[in-house]
Amino acid sequence: MPVATAAPETAVRQVAQVAVDARVGSHSGLFDYAVPDELIGLIEVGHRVRVPFGKRSVTGFVYALDQAPAVLELKPIEAMIDAEPVLPAFLVELAGFVASHYLVPLDEVIRAIVPPRVRAVIRRTVKRRRQSRILQKANEVTVPAPIQLEPAQLAARERISVAIARQESEVFLLHGVTGSGKTEVYLALLKEVLAAEGQALVLVPEIALTPQTVGRFAARFPGRLAVLHSGLTEAERAAEWWRIRRGEADIVIGPRAAVFAPLPRLRLILIDEEESSAFKQERMPRYHAPTVARWLARRTRAVLVLGSATPSVATYSAALAGREHLLELPHRAQGRPLPPVTVVDMRKELAAEQFSPLSRELQAAIGGSLARQEQSILFLNRRGLATFVLCRDCGAVRECPHCSVALVYHASLNRLQCHYCGSSEPMPRRCPACGSRYIKSFGIGTERVEHEVRTLFPTARVLRLDRDVMKTADAADLVFDRMVSGEADILVGTQVVAKGLDLPRVTTVGVVNADTGLHFPDYRSSERTFSLLTQVAGRAGRGTGASQVFIQTYTPDHPAIRHARYHDYRGFYREELEVRRAYRFPPFGELIVATYGHRDEARAELEAKTAAEHLRATIALLNLGDIEVLGPSPAFVYRLKDEFRFEVTLKGNDLHRAADGLPRGRGWSLDVDPM
Repeated sequence: MPVATAAPETAVRQVAQVAVDARVGSHSGLFDYAVPDELIGLIEVGHRVRVPFGKRSVTGFVYALDQAPAVLELKPIEAMIDAEPVLPAFLVELAGFVASHYLVPLDEVIRAIVPPRVRAVIRRTVKRRRQSRILQKANEVTVPAPIQLEPAQLAARERISVAIARQESEVFLLHGVTGSGKTEVYLALLKEVLAAEGQALVLVPEIALTPQTVGRFAARFPGRLAVLHSGLTEAERAAEWWRIRRGEADIVIGPRAAVFAPLPRLRLILIDEEESSAFKQERMPRYHAPTVARWLARRTRAVLVLGSATPSVATYSAALAGREHLLELPHRAQGRPLPPVTVVDMRKELAAEQFSPLSRELQAAIGGSLARQEQSILFLNRRGLATFVLCRDCGAVRECPHCSVALVYHASLNRLQCHYCGSSEPMPRRCPACGSRYIKSFGIGTERVEHEVRTLFPTARVLRLDRDVMKTADAADLVFDRMVSGEADILVGTQVVAKGLDLPRVTTVGVVNADTGLHFPDYRSSERTFSLLTQVAGRAGRGTGASQVFIQTYTPDHPAIRHARYHDYRGFYREELEVRRAYRFPPFGELIVATYGHRDEARAELEAKTAAEHLRATIALLNLGDIEVLGPSPAFVYRLKDEFRFEVTLKGNDLHRAADGLPRGRGWSLDVDPM
């Protein structure tokens, strides 16, 4: 009887999956390499390595280690660049989540996480300067004493503190009206985390919008704060990144990209104004920072606190359903009342042949504030002198030659500019279409409002703050300083002036045109308008003087305006939720938008139609009848930088079930959870 023999074992070797820094355009961005014998036991996930790629050597990051049959012919890793892993394990896993959820190659995510100077292996000593006037000023003043928390603030802090002490990954929505003292709750929580030798991450919509908030954090925790923002040079950003990676900064504050900060002892994540669309990255990878932060909090067992006066409908819905904890600060600190709001129907102004962009009521209020040596803020979310230039003979509107949008007239430059691609041209004296001299600018922007204010109030000291005047990272801070010191009477601006400013002398706030963003083809346009109006109104009444807010509109009965008038978030939420339910918009469904662009209009349309048909076939094959395919349809900006753009939209639940049917490749871009 023959004796049974064991089958010979297949020889295996260690293999590394490497995200190469080469922009190869692959779906995953990962490539397999053999681990040389001399590196076995030394190389770890997160290590930076040099690998052969085609005819060149490139750097990359080890994403995973595995075993594979030795017979596989794989190129070996050439070298391990650093003795220790550059990326901590949790950041590598986070990169994997972002790549999977937002349907982008891993190498693109790594590129967003790791600063260019870190990826490029440049070893150069960087002389660190003060990052901004914010930190410089904070280090020059005496550290302020903590403010005694009021009962509602204290209750919120204690509830969150319990979760931090237990190191439980819980999510809290801190819903507090403007001026309710959310920042003081943040500061008290940070003090506890630092006392326990933990670290914290603070995300704000934009550093430029919140100079006062950043200054308060820096002053309360001098020398322990790192600020990441776009104003840093590449060398400074790399130096700050390494400082954070080494654990030398206990608090990191910054806009959306700071969610990838390599904090090794993360215990608390704070996101202020969580509803802001600024937290959504518009370039690949199109991640949403609060969504990424939720995953990060679970992975690191950190507590996540979402703060807002006007939470997103989706977040508030999750809190009411018990999926997140709801904490409320329903009143302003120190018993200050919310300012009264007057809605001005601009149709009546026109009927009275009053053509100024500032209504008679708003003009009177500004004049009163000036007489009392108080300040005013005027808000309009549109830059420039005029929003379009039109020929009154032939009706032609001057459009950007590269994008399907009207050019905006900027008087300070005497030029027309495109706010999408940046191209510009001189203001024409004759209509380029028909030659008529009757060509004129129409509509209003912040520049026009500034001119009107200077005409109506010639002795007033007027400042303007928008993207056109913010030429440096500290421009907003300089304007803010002049308002605080009383060197200015009236501040005109876009959303830069709507948030984060605590100016006790401001007693009049005017929204010049509340309809600006109300009628965009965007399911969140009402939510955004209500949020902006509420935030702008919150700039008033922060001192001891009586204050007033004026909202000018041509649609006074719109829900966003009706509820903003009474600071009624819950009323707005209930009405908006029913609209979302009827149309299966978030939180009742998900969205993925696939956009194709090409210089040939017919080819762009054909490619989009083919992709939509393929998606429908995939959904039918997989029996995913609850997922809708919408389009193709022209994008909101149909022509952008000389490319014609068509969109195909997926709508439904658990859309990643149909991810394999989504179009990929050159010309295509995917936007998961578009905002």
